[in-house]
Amino acid sequence: MSKSALLRRGVRVFSILAVTALALTGCTSGNDATDESDASAKNTEPWTIDAVFVTCDSGEELAMCEGTSEVAPYNALPVEEVEGKDVEVCVLVPHVADPVWLGINYGVVTEAERLGVKMQFNDAGGYANIAEQNSQVEDCVSQGVDAIVVGAVSADALDPVLAIAQDAGVKVIDGGNGINSSHVDARAVLDYYQMGQAIGEHLASLGEELKVALLPGPAGAGWSERSVVGFKDAIAGSSISLADVRYGDPVKEVQTGLVEDTLAADPDIDVIVGTAVTAEVAAIVAEERGLTGKLGIYSTYISPTLTPLLEGGQVACAPNDQGVYLARTQIDLAVRAALGIPFERGINRVAPAPVLVCGSGAGDADNLADFDPTSVFAPEGWKPVADVN
Repeated sequence: MSKSALLRRGVRVFSILAVTALALTGCTSGNDATDESDASAKNTEPWTIDAVFVTCDSGEELAMCEGTSEVAPYNALPVEEVEGKDVEVCVLVPHVADPVWLGINYGVVTEAERLGVKMQFNDAGGYANIAEQNSQVEDCVSQGVDAIVVGAVSADALDPVLAIAQDAGVKVIDGGNGINSSHVDARAVLDYYQMGQAIGEHLASLGEELKVALLPGPAGAGWSERSVVGFKDAIAGSSISLADVRYGDPVKEVQTGLVEDTLAADPDIDVIVGTAVTAEVAAIVAEERGLTGKLGIYSTYISPTLTPLLEGGQVACAPNDQGVYLARTQIDLAVRAALGIPFERGINRVAPAPVLVCGSGAGDADNLADFDPTSVFAPEGWKPVADVN
């Protein structure tokens, strides 16, 4: 089966509305500086990024609401709106053991520095530590912070303590993972529907009859299940056929077994779409089986380990969720909520629009030179920062 179209098509950037998402034009947060933290502290100009705004029709208490969506510029607060006002934000995350949450730390720190607000950063030490994160929320409330940004270890277990926080006058921002609670003032949460959709729309645009195996991640996890829905919706009515869906944790041993089993069950698979770990191990399996350049490999999100594989052509494309700007948006929302400043466009659920990043394996669609790693990853050598004063 021909793969020529996989190597011919031009760059396309996808969002929930299938419109072109602009690159980070207008962003002025020190991305070009040698010393990222120093530059961001000195540069106080507001940034702008294309974002997905969601008006939840199915209830604000849902972490993954469905509703009316639009892509529009998100304009960060000017420093002048915050100057002279005492604001303290408490940020809670599950851990900082991977590049995703380390990038979140970098993003919230640099944005707190830019706005001149106080921030304290706490990690729970892992997703199993529900009691620890509940305790951290209580500690933040007792310290009298103005807002709490919560990258929740559990979508459901924090509701009672978040109610206590709101009753104490603390603003609550759902920061990253999604919280099933009505005790939330704003949400900076990316729906992974968009990530699966980005890859599905790209493949559908190629006009090839391609047989795809989808390895989205853990069964039942909100992000992986939503990526499946987005992918399926994107390929509906196209020449792409979804031949197999196999779930499993995004660890190398599990994903290697899934990739090998998938190819053994159906040697005619043209494309594997999966997690970043899936793409990484699929590149190894493809080389071992002599399928490099023949098997299309795509990830539903980007990671530092994928960057050299995109450059080398072993992996074709991956959407960039722009996690550093998601973190900056979290601080922006928290400060707006604390000071009573209206949300952008009057909407309290927003996340940066995913941008599809393609490497040399995607032929003319190669836009890797435009990829800004500091939009999603902390700079090399960045260490977690606990406090901004």
